[in-house]
Amino acid sequence: MKSVTVWAGGIVLLVAAWGVTQIPAGQALTESSFVQSVDVTDRAVGRQMAVTVTDVAAAERISDEVGWAADGAWVVVDLSVEAVNTEEGAVLGLATLLIDGDTYRASERPVSLLGKALQVGVPKTGSVAFELPAGMRDGTAVIRFTVSDRDWRLDSVVEFTVDLGSLRWDDERELAPLAGGGV
Repeated sequence: MKSVTVWAGGIVLLVAAWGVTQIPAGQALTESSFVQSVDVTDRAVGRQMAVTVTDVAAAERISDEVGWAADGAWVVVDLSVEAVNTEEGAVLGLATLLIDGDTYRASERPVSLLGKALQVGVPKTGSVAFELPAGMRDGTAVIRFTVSDRDWRLDSVVEFTVDLGSLRWDDERELAPLAGGGV
C-alpha cells in the first residue's frame, strides 16, 4: 500500500511539473533586464560594469571642459564607472532618463562619460547630461545606465530614481571633467 502511495505521489508531481512548463512566461518577463536599483552614493555592480552615482543636479546652462555650452533645462549626473570582469565591450553605452512615460537619452554633444571605454578596477569619473523640455522641473524620473547602446534586454541595468522638484537648479553648471581609467 505504501509503494502505491509513493508512485501515485510521484506521478502527481510529474504531471504538475509538466503543467508548469506549459504556462508561457510572457515576452516582458523573458526579455526583461536585470535591474539594480541604487541611491545616490551607492555602488551597483552589473554584468560588465560597476556604477556609483555621486551627484545629481540641474541647470539652465551647461558647459564642458573644452568650451562647449548650451542653454536649456538640463539634468546632470556625476558618476564613477568601471569595467567589472573584462574590458572587451565594456563602455557606458546608454544612459536614459524616463519621466511620465517619455524617454530622454543622455546628450552626445558635451564631453561626457557616454560611450567611453571602461577598464577593470580603474574607475573613470565624469558626467552625463540629459536635456529636458523647457519648464520641466517636477516629477519623478528614473535614470538608467547600461553597457549596450542598442538592446539592453537580458542585460544588467543600473537605475536610480530622482525627484526633479527636489533638485537644486543652478544658473550654470560645468560637467565634471573626465578623469581616471586612461583618460
